[in-house]
Amino acid sequence: MALYKYLASSPGEAPREILIEADTEKESLDKLRRRGMIPVRSFGEAGEKRGGGFSLTRKKIDVFDFTRQLSPLLNAYIPLERALSIIAEGAVEPDQREFVNSMRQGLHEGKKFSELVRSHGSLFPTYYANLIESGEETGCLPEVVNELHKFMGESKELKDFIVSSSVYPLSILVIVLGVTVLLFTVFVPKFAKIFYDMGRELPGAMSALVAFGDFAKWAWWMIPLALYLAYVVSKHICGEAEMKRKISGFIIKLPLLGGILVDLEMCKYLRTLAILIANHVEIIRTVKIAGRIISNPVVSAEFDGIDRKLKGGEKLSAALSGNQYIPAGTVPMLRVGEESGTVGEMLGNISGNLEADTRLRIKRLLSLFEPAVIVFLAVIVLVVVVAIFVAMMEINSISQGGPKI
Repeated sequence: MALYKYLASSPGEAPREILIEADTEKESLDKLRRRGMIPVRSFGEAGEKRGGGFSLTRKKIDVFDFTRQLSPLLNAYIPLERALSIIAEGAVEPDQREFVNSMRQGLHEGKKFSELVRSHGSLFPTYYANLIESGEETGCLPEVVNELHKFMGESKELKDFIVSSSVYPLSILVIVLGVTVLLFTVFVPKFAKIFYDMGRELPGAMSALVAFGDFAKWAWWMIPLALYLAYVVSKHICGEAEMKRKISGFIIKLPLLGGILVDLEMCKYLRTLAILIANHVEIIRTVKIAGRIISNPVVSAEFDGIDRKLKGGEKLSAALSGNQYIPAGTVPMLRVGEESGTVGEMLGNISGNLEADTRLRIKRLLSLFEPAVIVFLAVIVLVVVVAIFVAMMEINSISQGGPKI
């Protein structure tokens, strides 16, 4: 579901901003009218950038740092408004201080903390508001914020691990691409000039390399343009949602990489289930919230019917059995947790083990990437060297077959 932001008013009241959670804009308008409110202005999806484009500016509001500071304060039984006041006093960045103070102001106006989180759109992760709301409803807000802090910390650590592990292989890839460009744009043309100066035709292999280099010089932009046009045409024919589904389905079917991406989605899903169940959130609501965490639409579709199975009387382990994306061994361990009454703890252990295995698989994938790039460079260099060697042999034969003085 998406969040739609409106400026709306109730009869006899001043207009105010309101967020509606719905699948489509039409559904959000219906929900708004059922509340007896009249939309004055629509801002579209909350957090959506109307101007488009890519921004190189870094977010000045650090949600993870905010959660890290909030967690110990709530665990010390400090009221939420007072905790926000303490965080605002210690904020170094003016934007961070203004952000926290705006949250305090919202609490003074009688708004719920989860509602204030949703009002900031894409600043918070998609699961944040749902988990905060569950903590408010169950009276376990400190525990939920603490779990959020750990969850976000582990996610950040995993992202940092992927980035740091990718620096060296990507550096090698850039060097390989640079060497390849130099070979085809500098060295091969200079060697071919020797034949042109002699008035001789290039050998077949060297002629092919020169033709490839010439084509790449003026037509390199055609490849990304063709891919973009293909995407636009396919999006127009299939629709944006269907196009996204097809691309997502293609990505998860990629060897090695696809399995890792699915496991990352399952890490988020199982961790969210663990947090909610451990804080006594009703199971139907739990699986609905956790299902929204999954960003890949193909994977998400496999979990759409979980709540219906639970309403039919099945246990969570039975509802998840047969799901192709649930890691092997999860269902039996979850069944043990249900029998012993430790479902939340068991899900936490399962997600922790899966995160460790995924981290190891990412490390192995990146370690395979490096020699693959080196082999690619070796093949390119070998092709060029062989073509140059054949051309030199032909030059040698021409010089030996010439007239003797």
